[in-house]
Amino acid sequence: MPPIYPPSQDLQSIASLLPHVELEVIASVVRHELPGVEVYKLDSRRILESTWNIVEVMDDSTVSVRAAPLAIEMYPTLDSLLVPLNAYFSILSVNGLSNGQSALLPCHFFRYSSHLVKIAAQYEWKAVLSYHLAFFARRVKDMRKGDYSGWGRVEMDLMEEFLVPHQQKRPYGTVFSASSAYDSWELIYP
Repeated sequence: MPPIYPPSQDLQSIASLLPHVELEVIASVVRHELPGVEVYKLDSRRILESTWNIVEVMDDSTVSVRAAPLAIEMYPTLDSLLVPLNAYFSILSVNGLSNGQSALLPCHFFRYSSHLVKIAAQYEWKAVLSYHLAFFARRVKDMRKGDYSGWGRVEMDLMEEFLVPHQQKRPYGTVFSASSAYDSWELIYP
């Protein structure tokens, strides 16, 4: 039987949309308790990496414990962040809409995803990831109060702190093709 829309307010209906995600992880998203560095748990491509080999049993039966990886190791590229982040936004959208949030709720998430794509093209990835994690932490605080609209805003203070010092270096006045699929050209200034 196909899922009913809008889904019921229980987590099982959301879990049916993301069968690779543990119910407790979905619950932590809905409760706004999942840390920004742990959204990888929503990525079906990386679900098997969730232990990150932190505990390793050696040949002589001793146990070695390694430090958890850095955020840049978990999210080395934009798509390694966007794929699980979109699953995160899907959970929030389904839950929020079924609980009376505005129909515009997903628009805030779309806007933030677009913003990430834009800044990833302009700034060094490590700086973009740092910006995202700080931005995410602010949004979690807002969402706990029922305010999801912050995802649709640009945080200039965070941009100045994390991004501005790390603009990608491009030769002044260099012309780059916006895409081979387009006939237009874009003039990029430092």
